[in-house]
Amino acid sequence: MKNHKNYTNIIKKIILAAGSSKRYGKTNKLVQIFQDKPIIKHVIDVLLEENDPKDLLVVVGHEKSKIINLINNPNIKIVNNIDYEKGIGTSISCAMRHLEDYIQGVMIIPADMPFISRGDLRNLENKFIELNSTKVVFPKHESSLGNPVILPKSYFDILTNLKADEGARSQIKHKDYVTVNAGIGTRLDIDTKEEFNKQNLDL
Repeated sequence: MKNHKNYTNIIKKIILAAGSSKRYGKTNKLVQIFQDKPIIKHVIDVLLEENDPKDLLVVVGHEKSKIINLINNPNIKIVNNIDYEKGIGTSISCAMRHLEDYIQGVMIIPADMPFISRGDLRNLENKFIELNSTKVVFPKHESSLGNPVILPKSYFDILTNLKADEGARSQIKHKDYVTVNAGIGTRLDIDTKEEFNKQNLDL
């Protein structure tokens, strides 16, 4: 939700954009043009429809200069993960070390999900706030959990200490999370050129 004059957004949106896209091939998938703009711009733009730039934190690593140039917004905080080749856990840990003290939750967003909708982002955030910022909130499409996920402050130490290719999901206890019905965009990412081509043909 957009910040109003006396409102501070307590959920930091962490965009994971450091990976080397090994499954995609030699090119960085995040800079590939998809429906008239780079994949990462789809994610950034939909987030900016609901948030101020200061609510976003982008983790870069592989080809960081290209990603920074595409983001092209000095008000968005960008941090460089020098250990990105070791895995996603290092990017999450890197981001957690750059949070403001007032942050009560983090929304972790893979940068390769161009179909995430504004409405789904809003619903996830509203559910998190409705539950007093104490529960993990997952989007759920049909019977499958998706992304992004919001985690409360009680998980911050765990996220800060993630290692190598250890993602946040493996650390979440079943009793700690709730789900919100969401669109298929929360389940669709682009890992390979085949997926890229398929999604372009399907739309």
